[in-house]
Amino acid sequence: MKQFYNEKYLINFIRYGAIVVIILISYLITQIFISNTKQDLQEDLNLIEQTYIEKNKKAVKQLVLDINNFILVEKEFKQKALRKKLKEQIYQAHAIASAIYNKNKKHLDYSKEKTIEEIKTALRHIRFNDEMGYLFIYELKGKNILHAQHKSLEGKNLWNYKDSAGTLLLQKMNKILSIKDETFYNWYWKKPRSNNDQEKKLGFFKKFEPYGWFIGTGDYIKDYEANMKEEILKKLNNFTFQKPRHIFIYDLKGLCLVNPKKELVGLHRYNVQNKNGEYVVQNIINFVKKHKEGFIHYKGAVILNKMNKTNNKTSYIKLFEEWSWFIGSGFYLEELYKEFETRQNQLKESNKNALRKIILVSVFITLIMITISYFLSKAVDTVFKSYKFKIKEEMQQKVKKEKLLIQQSKMAIMGEMIGNIAHQWRQPLSVISMTNSLIRISLNKKSDLKPHKIISSLNDVENAVCYLNNTIDDFRNFFKPDKKKSLFKLKNLYEKTYKLISSQFKNNSIKIIKNIEEDAEVFGFENELLQVLINLIKNAKDELSNLNNNEEKLLFIDILKQNENVIIKIKDNAGGIDSKIIQKVFEPYFTTKDENEGTGVGLYMSKQIIEAMQGKLSVSNQEFIYKNKNYKGAEFKIVF
Repeated sequence: MKQFYNEKYLINFIRYGAIVVIILISYLITQIFISNTKQDLQEDLNLIEQTYIEKNKKAVKQLVLDINNFILVEKEFKQKALRKKLKEQIYQAHAIASAIYNKNKKHLDYSKEKTIEEIKTALRHIRFNDEMGYLFIYELKGKNILHAQHKSLEGKNLWNYKDSAGTLLLQKMNKILSIKDETFYNWYWKKPRSNNDQEKKLGFFKKFEPYGWFIGTGDYIKDYEANMKEEILKKLNNFTFQKPRHIFIYDLKGLCLVNPKKELVGLHRYNVQNKNGEYVVQNIINFVKKHKEGFIHYKGAVILNKMNKTNNKTSYIKLFEEWSWFIGSGFYLEELYKEFETRQNQLKESNKNALRKIILVSVFITLIMITISYFLSKAVDTVFKSYKFKIKEEMQQKVKKEKLLIQQSKMAIMGEMIGNIAHQWRQPLSVISMTNSLIRISLNKKSDLKPHKIISSLNDVENAVCYLNNTIDDFRNFFKPDKKKSLFKLKNLYEKTYKLISSQFKNNSIKIIKNIEEDAEVFGFENELLQVLINLIKNAKDELSNLNNNEEKLLFIDILKQNENVIIKIKDNAGGIDSKIIQKVFEPYFTTKDENEGTGVGLYMSKQIIEAMQGKLSVSNQEFIYKNKNYKGAEFKIVF
């Protein structure tokens, strides 16, 4: 009845299971599609983000570097312009002095003193650079001839004068102009109409050979740099960029110098916060002081686009160290977020369309599969009935074969068992024969055999008969099949095994080394396990018999408990099994012996018996040391 129910279940499964399978497949395909689509979208978004950020990073960085280079070029240009201007002023003054000198020298009443006064008068009132630029003349040995700004210095020797940097100015000029006729030079001097300390100047000096002078002028670097910065910032604030490109420049105190929002220019923004309470300019200043240049991410405090929701911004900042400025340009991430939103909306629409298609295809395929499964179940039902009969026949044949194999395995041992019986009976039969002879002697009237001797001999006969009887029982029990499982000690099982085969080992000079734990027990069929042990030990004996007589023949039998397992190991020193065939030894009818010596079913049946008892039988080659000698042999291992 149960078998009929199982068959009916299988037919119904074939008939209706297809519907469930199609629904599950449709669901899985839908989930896989959605998952893949999401994954593709995420990859697209990652690529868009990477491309957008890298592209804009590259653009803003290049813009900052371009502005930095622009400032450097402008600075260099204006420095060159200043140098040119200073040089022109001195060349002009030198030309005036030379003209006066050459004119007066031609006169017969030439006077050096009058010529010097005329030169001083001509150059004293020359002014330039918003009246801040003036001329001066010194003798190369340090005496001041003309100082258009400080007349009180005229006639004084400043050979030992030091500026605030500790430079001996006149001595330095003497040294330089002794080598060349003209030079640019930096030094420190007090600024007119100022009580401040000395400020750095850039000047140009040219020798006036006739009188051993040099004529010079200079400009305060701070003044011309201030003008230079003002002009550069004016140009930068007038630059126009294609939106959203822009630049901003601040000094390190937070003063806004350039900004796309012109109303912020000139304001101090060091403590201005964004909506999150972050000090944006202050953080950028700290960043640029530490790193000099690099990218920084923040929420902008200046909102260039009212449509921006987050105002997240990435900027590239570079320190213009000479003037304590930082130059920056950045981009907002709003365009990226808009692109993300667009792609996500496309995904939702794509998923809806795909789901519609998958559902339609699933319904169509389900209808087809229902039809196919109906006719298929009919065909399977017919085929199934036919195979049932064949399977039943095959099972009966298999049972017969298994029984035959077991019987063949036992019969294969029977010949040796008969030899064992004969060997074990030889001694008790000898005892019986000798006793019989003694009794015959005792019947001779001439014998002086005492009655107690006769009784002792009769006891020996009785013991020999008992031994013969026990031997018959041992062999009969071996061939008697077990009916039920029982719990038995492996030590007792080994002793039974040894009784049946011990004579073979004595005849072949094989030494048995045993290590058996007293309490090792197994629950199963005792006789069948006895058959397995005889098979394994007999195989070891056969291999050891092939060794030379002068070689030591050893058989190791270990029975022990390990954690929750009981392990039986049977190992010899016969050299092991060829690695090419070791995996085949448990196959039915596989044997390396001659046709008359082996059937090839012993190890196969042994494995079947062990597995039927929920155990495992395996074989391996082992190398080991026994009494300081190296050996190699096969080891069969049973684990319960």
